Amino acid sequence: MIRYYYSDGINEFGPFNLNELKEKALRPDFKIRTENKSFVATASSIAELDVLFQKPAAAVQNVTFHKQTNLQPATQKSSSDKLLIATLILWLSTMLLNAIVSAIFSYSYSSNSQYTFLGLVNLISAALPLLIALSIKNKTLKVIGIIIAIILTIRFIFGAVQLMTFSF
Repeated sequence: MIRYYYSDGINEFGPFNLNELKEKALRPDFKIRTENKSFVATASSIAELDVLFQKPAAAVQNVTFHKQTNLQPATQKSSSDKLLIATLILWLSTMLLNAIVSAIFSYSYSSNSQYTFLGLVNLISAALPLLIALSIKNKTLKVIGIIIAIILTIRFIFGAVQLMTFSF
């Protein structure tokens, strides 16, 4: 008899046989694996598990409502992904600005404007840890990430202010 494990995206449960899975609140989007295999398929894509997702005729009217409720997580995921991409673009931009300013001033003596400009660029990049932490989807990990990001942001701001005051 085949033994199944399923994951809700956070925890793994199992092993269960097909009859035991019928008693669980298994959703079609849960990842399923059999013993000694990694998660390779969603529950809805495994033919022998179709019996778990058959709806009675009266429940067919609720299908439209069910599909509408599934749109919200996709929107949240999309906005989180956009935030992460924007963060990476900002990070790349600040790194390029630092490299350009360092290259321009490396051929001449160090000036106050170099330190001031580099300090301002570093102030902009101080927001990066917060943006990355905000893109975390899991609420518990997001709180931990924000706490770490605040500590890093304070450190980056301190370093940028030091760099700018070094010039005077």
